[in-house]
Amino acid sequence: MKPKIAICSHDAEFYLVLSHILKVDGFSDALARDVDEMVELAAETPVDAWVMDCRPHNHMADVCSRLRQDPRTGPLPVVALIAPGAEDQHIGLLKSGIDESFIRPLAPAKLLDYLHTRLGTGRQFGLRTHSAMSLNCGDIEMQIDTHHVRCNGTEISLGPIEFKLLRHMLEHPGKVLSRDELIRAAWPGNIYVGPRTVDVHISRLRTSIKQSAHTNPIRTVRLGGYALEYQKAQGTSVGSLLADDL
Repeated sequence: MKPKIAICSHDAEFYLVLSHILKVDGFSDALARDVDEMVELAAETPVDAWVMDCRPHNHMADVCSRLRQDPRTGPLPVVALIAPGAEDQHIGLLKSGIDESFIRPLAPAKLLDYLHTRLGTGRQFGLRTHSAMSLNCGDIEMQIDTHHVRCNGTEISLGPIEFKLLRHMLEHPGKVLSRDELIRAAWPGNIYVGPRTVDVHISRLRTSIKQSAHTNPIRTVRLGGYALEYQKAQGTSVGSLLADDL
């Protein structure tokens, strides 16, 4: 069964073009004009992800917030395609829980690559590639397609930024990741994010993990950044002797 992408837009031409692009690459799609139609659509048919046509004055951050609050739509990935003139909605979208945003015009391959990676689908015929669906390190397990994270078998709740930070760390276990690299991995490229903001979100991520983990797997490296390392419950790794936890 092809993954279904629900498109929220009032622009028929935008929908038809995006629908064609999605179908050629192995997806199915459906159109919804507002959040009520989106929720109704989710109740009637399985939806795998939402793509929102974000334009000046259409308040897609409010739509995203409504989706996150409804149990039928809350777990699903939400992507904003931001039109020229709507760039100032970035902050509102981030606060509402958006998973990813792209500034238009953009190459369709960027959106398609994100959807395939996020949903764990192959590039041909919509086939699933299970190796791309989950990541793990020590007690931490991340299910990419369903956006679930477990630590020591217990589900933990993460915000969209913390989820992206943890995902990047799980993709590079043991590597010291600079704050600049983490910014590129977790934030849109056209907004300024300072090093202290990274520290704040890493602190939140640590707090969530510590509630269930036997150890603190995120190591701070002075002048370097952060590294995700597997540590046994008993004993201390050499790297942790250099740690400077927040």
